[in-house]
Amino acid sequence: MELLSVKEYGQTNTQTILFLHATGSSSHMWQHHIRALQSDFHCITVDLPGHGDSYGLEWTSFDDVADLLVQIIKSKVHGKPHLVGLSLGASLILKLLEKHSQLIDRVIVDGASHQPIKGYRKIIIGVYLASLFKNSKMVTNMMVKMMKADGGPQEDYELFIRDMKGTTRKSFRRAMSQAIRLRIEGSFDNPVFFVSGQKESEEIHQSHRFLVQKNSFSEFGVYPKKGHAWLFSDVQTHIQLVRYFFQGATFPERLQRLM
Repeated sequence: MELLSVKEYGQTNTQTILFLHATGSSSHMWQHHIRALQSDFHCITVDLPGHGDSYGLEWTSFDDVADLLVQIIKSKVHGKPHLVGLSLGASLILKLLEKHSQLIDRVIVDGASHQPIKGYRKIIIGVYLASLFKNSKMVTNMMVKMMKADGGPQEDYELFIRDMKGTTRKSFRRAMSQAIRLRIEGSFDNPVFFVSGQKESEEIHQSHRFLVQKNSFSEFGVYPKKGHAWLFSDVQTHIQLVRYFFQGATFPERLQRLM
């Protein structure tokens, strides 16, 4: 299978962070993290199938994409990598923990559930329709409205819309539909920080509570009064979370730690 588009920064640093983006986005969404962290970490960003510079490789399944990521881990990282993912990227981290936890160190899972989202069949119909019209003004306005509700900067909205328009319809549809009905057992003992916006779906909060109770090495927190796109509204707090969980820095004061 064709390889994914990969970019590396801070190659001489000894600890690797692998960043995995959301559906309809690309590795560009991590630009602020890379600027802040590349002096301390070897940072790897990946364009997932059908997204960004991996446009020519269509999304097939979570298992196939996880295998592609394992190839990257085995060939490019220093030791066991830390992983950071949002939404689709976070779901992929859960799949990697299920199948390849021995290859991974600590991870941050943002806005993903280990079991299907309630009412996922109706959501899949909406995803299919959105994939047909994802480049229309109506859908882009809807996505921008969601991001603006969480207070993100204009330049990040524009970058996200550009990336979404550059995502193939098939990959957009398949990736999102598979993510919302992902089901894994959740039996791993890697340290995980589960995080989400406080206004995120209750199924995701319930998933995070359940997984933290199963895994004594994990933590759970929320960003108050924000939703799924909270990262874009306060990227510095997200970067501070990375430093806290991977470097032992101070816990971000704007996050609410629940467990």
